[in-house]
Amino acid sequence: MTSPKRQEVEERAFDDDSDSDNSEDGTPEEIKLFYDEWDKSQGFEIDFSKLSFCFAWQPLDLDDSTMVDEPQTNRDFIAMLSELALIKHNSDNGTRLELGKILRANFHPSAGITLYISFEVNDPSDDNQTTKPYRAVVRYLAGDIEVHSCKPKPSS
Repeated sequence: MTSPKRQEVEERAFDDDSDSDNSEDGTPEEIKLFYDEWDKSQGFEIDFSKLSFCFAWQPLDLDDSTMVDEPQTNRDFIAMLSELALIKHNSDNGTRLELGKILRANFHPSAGITLYISFEVNDPSDDNQTTKPYRAVVRYLAGDIEVHSCKPKPSS
């Protein structure tokens, strides 16, 4: 079941003329700046403060409740999606990683919304107990959740 708030966010993202997917809405310089930011992080750590044009991409305020019904927060929603991504990752790779801290999430409209999530994991088999940065791409469409990827953040 889709949260009415999440449905509203999806509809606003598609209807927002200021950041539509039409490349005619941004100058060549603005479009290049967006792609430079995207290329640096593959969509995960975009610095939106540098951008005036971003093809409807948006950062998600984790402490707000724009995608869920209160008392939940967006952080709760993203944690649920991250857990699903880790379950798939663990199943595919024979690991037992556990979700740590949710760091950030960006999203853009697609068939529903596609979320680019950055988070930390704990590995119980790691004697050093160090957290590791991970990333997941998850598509959400009216209750249908599809994990596209879940993998360690590449080292710089």
